[in-house]
Amino acid sequence: MKSVEFFKSKLFLIQIGIAFLVAIVLIWITLISLGWYTHHGEKLEVPDLYGMSLEDAGDKLKSEQLVFSIYDSIFNPDFAPGTVLDQRPLAGAIVKRKRNLFLTINASNPEQVRFPNVVDNSFRQAYELLMTNGFKIGKLEYANNQFFNLVLYPKYNGDTIQAGSMIDKGASIDLVLGKGDNDGMIAPNLIGKTHSQAKEKIILSTMNVGRIEFDASIRNHFDSIQAKVWKQSPSFTNNQKMPPGSKIDIWLTKDSLKLQLADSLLQQRLSNLLY
Repeated sequence: MKSVEFFKSKLFLIQIGIAFLVAIVLIWITLISLGWYTHHGEKLEVPDLYGMSLEDAGDKLKSEQLVFSIYDSIFNPDFAPGTVLDQRPLAGAIVKRKRNLFLTINASNPEQVRFPNVVDNSFRQAYELLMTNGFKIGKLEYANNQFFNLVLYPKYNGDTIQAGSMIDKGASIDLVLGKGDNDGMIAPNLIGKTHSQAKEKIILSTMNVGRIEFDASIRNHFDSIQAKVWKQSPSFTNNQKMPPGSKIDIWLTKDSLKLQLADSLLQQRLSNLLY
């Protein structure tokens, strides 16, 4: 009976009320602390660091209350050592204060790697092998041979290169391939692809990248990375067969209306071809 009377007493109700208020205060303090710790609600736009020296980039990030770490280094002879060549997140991304940016900077000297043996491999095998070893695909050339897309020999800076040679990582390698009896290729559909995606698709279609044009919506390096193809020549829909190794010109933009119109026209032309 005494226990029942205690639970009904004013003292017990007061204690319950105090405990409830303490719990609310603790929850409020916790939420405030989490918001402060995670910088909840803060929004900062990542600056464009491309082409800056590492020192200038560090000062810029410090002024924006951001931090960085060096993720990788590559060699580009067009820039001074220590120049920022890439960043993640990209410029324009929205992040919170104290966010860590990963920078790729220009190395003082190119890293050299041993060139793999790609002769007598199929083009697709050679492509994967070269990309895995850190090389880029340059120009595709075709010569008389009974086997289509068989690698006859690779070239670097215009000269034939032998397997085992030490050359700069990231170098562009031209490939001379067998012509076979191929009667021509149709241009791939590049509408809506980024520059890097379009280039890869063109190369894997056994063609070469021709002229590249950016419109007025492209203002800096990172705009060019995010830009997408809105026009190509030859077109995907004209069913024109071209010899392997032919060039495809592309035009890129960040204008969403231009991209929507290009996609709409593409769908219309595809419908006309089907029906």
